[in-house]
This record gives sequence, C-alpha cells and structure tokens, in this order.
Amino acid sequence: MSNKFKVAVDSNTTLEHIIKSAIYENKMELIVPSREYNDKEVAYIKGYIQSLEDILEELTLLNKEDLTSVYKICLN
Repeated sequence: MSNKFKVAVDSNTTLEHIIKSAIYENKMELIVPSREYNDKEVAYIKGYIQSLEDILEELTLLNKEDLTSVYKICLN
C-alpha cells in the first residue's frame, strides 16, 4: 500500500475525517497503484476499504460528542 497517506492529527481532526481520508486514499491506490499488486493484496485492500466503510457507518449511529472524550484516534 501507498505510504503517501499521512494525517497530522490536531484538535480539529475528527475520527470521521480520518476514516474518510483513509477510504479515499486506499480507493485511489487501487485506481492509480504506486506499485503492482497481486490478487491477494488487491483483495486485502478492498477488504480494508470495506472495513473502514463499515466503521464509518457505525460511527454515524453513535453520539460523536461522547466519542471525542472517550477515544483517541488510531488507525493501524
């Protein structure tokens, strides 16, 4: 995967923004790859994107105000 995705986390950065950025960056990596991927790697990237989209959907169901004080942002 591309190492281009870097987000400077500050007090104005939200978890939703970071997830959306990661989804976008990974979709772009599939469209314009930084290197050649084998089928397993492409499947992994697509699965990762789907996981991020699922997290984003669940996040919209939660009260975001409660999350800002409870969770620190970390995507691995």
